[in-house]
Amino acid sequence: MHHLTKSIGLAITFLILAAGCSKNTSTPEASKLFGLASPIQLVGDTTVVVIADYFEIPMHIDSVVSDDAITISLDTANLYLVSKNTKPLSNLTIYAEGIPYAILVKGKKTKPAAIRIDFKEDYSSVSVKGEFNNWDPSQTQLIKSTNNNWIAQLNVKPGKYQYKLIADGKEIDDPSNPVTISNGMGGLNNVLDVSGPSKEQIPSIVTESFSTKEIVISSAHTDAIYAYWNNFSIETKKEGNNFKIVIPVFARNTNRSHIRIFGYNQDAASNDLLIPLEKGNVITDAKKLNNSDWHSSIMYFMMVDRFVDGDKSNNHPVNDPAILPKAQYYGGDIQGITQKIKSGYFKDLHINTIWVSPITQNPIDAWGQFHDPETKFSGYHGYWPVTSTTVDFRLGSEADVKEMLSVAHQNGLSVLLDYVANHVHEQHSVYQQHKDWVTPLYLPDGTMNTERWDDHRLTTWFDTFLPTLNLEDPKVADFMIDSALFWVTKYDFDGFRHDATKHIPENFWRNLSKKVKLVSKEKGKYIYQIGETYGTHDLINSYISSGMLDAQFDFNMYDKALPVFAKEQASMTQLAEALEASLTTYGYHHLMGNITGNQDKPRFMGYADGSLPFDLPGQEYKRIGWKQDITVQDNIAYKKMAMFNAFNMTIPGIPIIYYGDEIGMTGAGDPDNRRMMRFENLSKEEIALQKEIGRLTQFRTDNMALLYGDFTILENTENRLTYKRKYFSNEVTVTLNKSDWTYTIN
Repeated sequence: MHHLTKSIGLAITFLILAAGCSKNTSTPEASKLFGLASPIQLVGDTTVVVIADYFEIPMHIDSVVSDDAITISLDTANLYLVSKNTKPLSNLTIYAEGIPYAILVKGKKTKPAAIRIDFKEDYSSVSVKGEFNNWDPSQTQLIKSTNNNWIAQLNVKPGKYQYKLIADGKEIDDPSNPVTISNGMGGLNNVLDVSGPSKEQIPSIVTESFSTKEIVISSAHTDAIYAYWNNFSIETKKEGNNFKIVIPVFARNTNRSHIRIFGYNQDAASNDLLIPLEKGNVITDAKKLNNSDWHSSIMYFMMVDRFVDGDKSNNHPVNDPAILPKAQYYGGDIQGITQKIKSGYFKDLHINTIWVSPITQNPIDAWGQFHDPETKFSGYHGYWPVTSTTVDFRLGSEADVKEMLSVAHQNGLSVLLDYVANHVHEQHSVYQQHKDWVTPLYLPDGTMNTERWDDHRLTTWFDTFLPTLNLEDPKVADFMIDSALFWVTKYDFDGFRHDATKHIPENFWRNLSKKVKLVSKEKGKYIYQIGETYGTHDLINSYISSGMLDAQFDFNMYDKALPVFAKEQASMTQLAEALEASLTTYGYHHLMGNITGNQDKPRFMGYADGSLPFDLPGQEYKRIGWKQDITVQDNIAYKKMAMFNAFNMTIPGIPIIYYGDEIGMTGAGDPDNRRMMRFENLSKEEIALQKEIGRLTQFRTDNMALLYGDFTILENTENRLTYKRKYFSNEVTVTLNKSDWTYTIN
């Protein structure tokens, strides 16, 4: 979990430390921790904490104290935490230049588990790939014990994991495990269920009441809590099943600050609470929030070329008959976005953040090749940069970008820029001048290093004309970091959506984020960064922390939600399981992106009305898009889309609307899922859906329980899911009912 605040330079007049750290008072001019410090997750035997992830400038650390059985050592760059039997939660106090900064520590979440198989056949080698090893069979080999008995010892968090066996190079089902689930491609995966604490054992904490001096929370099965004002521990008192948290008087000196609360017992950690303060007073009116409060964001993503053609003079399709029309430039541009902002389109939808596809110059000729039908592609999408700091002339000019940002900010909109750091087009000057700045196109075994998403994820090329930059090399990383900073210094973008996050090494993200924080301080606003990673919860989460990104897209949630909301057979129980997995991984107040679709997925409506089956390889969805004219076949799909949006608008995280989803646009694989946006001649069903989504976005925007409330599942059956969000006296109960595709929000 990574909490985020845009408060810059926090004035502190004195500090009251919680029990265990004697009462001290300090008067630093400003906190040297930027934003809210992400909790430290203990892993393995030794957990390495990069000090620069937390402190924006080199700090002299006087001492480090844990209130748990953790052995601590440090050097100039890292803290080393060695622990064996730890509490579910503990606190680490770092005394730096006389100031005691407090950081929550989460105990180890993993436990031993095993896959045991008794084969009838005789195999020479068996491995397993699954959600616990990022689908990489080389990480987990099974050991043959006796006869044909094989075993793999695992160390994983409690939860359910899909997996597949590889026996003598062939993918097979586990004959010893009858529990299976559809893999979404016409086959089945086995499921490993690793049990954790029972629901009765898991503690919970709930906001109860507040005054100008204290906050009261109620709890169940909770032995103790940790409470923080920003990055400092504060006093708590237990009275029966309630805990009282003192609001520090020095909070009154800060326009925006936050109180975070975490509970635990001997078995597990509880949910967490996040409470925003304005000059030390608890905020209960959502109207007091602004775009600096990222938890209140509702995001809208448009592909620039496919949104609005605002300037006909810059329409320059690639002059090559090898490109079929769907892969050509359509004429959408930056002026078109500005016009829609001015018209009030986003205001009517209650959107306060827009994310635009890459706007850097792309090639002027045709590239790539698709077969059946035969077609090449233009760079209309923006992901083939031939420069990293020049606006594509087909999308607009520098003046157009500055006007869009100015108009957006005047209309209460934050703007994120899609930035591509992983690769460049071969025409890019950095490749033309530095052929040695890229990773190898061929692997040592002679095979081509393209689309090797998992086994060579940090070096793979996306295509033969898209060299992957060797961002492990500091000079290469610095070039791309400076190119990214260009867009938030010369221009006034409010953040980034980062392409291909998992294919880029951690050193790049650390160095970029460090410099982004410095720009944030200069501008007096927090520059938000969200990444794109397909993979396990742990892989996605490994890029989210104080020193790296603020969030990523929750694709695992989307993958489970898609069939639940699109077809009758999928059970609501798997949606609840996905929710719980996300909340335990990213926290109950995360800033992850919850999507209804994106530019890489077939449109939801195509699944929801039965036009698209669920069991096809990705290339087949693309082929359908080229060969069939997909239209909405069943109006029930509009109700399904409304329910999907009701879900995203009422769970923790940032809801994201893919352009056109608000009217129920349909389509198969790309580029059919990237049709030109439609604003006129809408059907009555499209108009009704647009209005309904507008009501949902407004309800979320106006309701503190949906922005900062706790989260509890009340009912979980095949067809019904009911959950509650509570923020002090503000309660919202949501019921999703698949039996008639309706939802209620009370």
